[in-house]
Amino acid sequence: MRIPRRVFLCALAAWPLVQACGPGERRDVLYVYAAASMQNALAELNEVYQREHGIKIVLNAESSGTLAMQIEQGGRCDVFLSAGEKEMDRLDGLGLVDRATRTDLLSNQLVIIVPAGESAVKGPADLKSEGIRHLSLANPDSVPAGRYAKQWLESSGLWAAVDPKVLPGTDVRAALSQVEYGGAEAGIVYRTDAAISTKVEVAYAIPVEEGPKILYPAAALLDRPRRQQSIDYLDFLRSAEARAVFERFGFLIPDAS
Repeated sequence: MRIPRRVFLCALAAWPLVQACGPGERRDVLYVYAAASMQNALAELNEVYQREHGIKIVLNAESSGTLAMQIEQGGRCDVFLSAGEKEMDRLDGLGLVDRATRTDLLSNQLVIIVPAGESAVKGPADLKSEGIRHLSLANPDSVPAGRYAKQWLESSGLWAAVDPKVLPGTDVRAALSQVEYGGAEAGIVYRTDAAISTKVEVAYAIPVEEGPKILYPAAALLDRPRRQQSIDYLDFLRSAEARAVFERFGFLIPDAS
């Protein structure tokens, strides 16, 4: 029987969630939910870890708010790597986090980006100019990167002026794409996201001491069948080898910042 194209595409779009919630546990699979900004670094690290430990890692990378909601709804997840404390705290309050495994894994820095080769922004005040008609952010209501950006804009006295220009993205990578492909004249993303793109350039790096406190908490989920494997994986992510990779992708290490 021929499957209608529309049905096939819908099933394909739902596949990550099906993976997360389907029956039939496999003891050699570790399910990791991670903030979208970590995707590239984790792709490299997970390849190393799988090869050295003989365990398959299934990575679900989206906005931390979306991932937290999926976990609340019963998504299969062993390790949660969030880009914000709020999302981890919410799951902790629901009794879903193994507190003994929680650690502040990474930090990051906000940057203002513009399309490569353009100079519409020299400093934060330029975001108010008529030349910036659209400002791309991750959604401040549901995504840590957007929440951090809004906090900084508010503390800088810029939010009221730029609020009407804001294009909210589903995650920080969506905010990056809006600037890459001309949907916005400027955006605010993590420096790690700007670093992976050849289509944007950093117009202004917000000093870490002037920006909001950015932390990436990591933890195993409570009462999951692969607790020891989750602990081993978290230990690997805190290792000198993994930290070197994270730093190469532009992440900051909380103890060193």
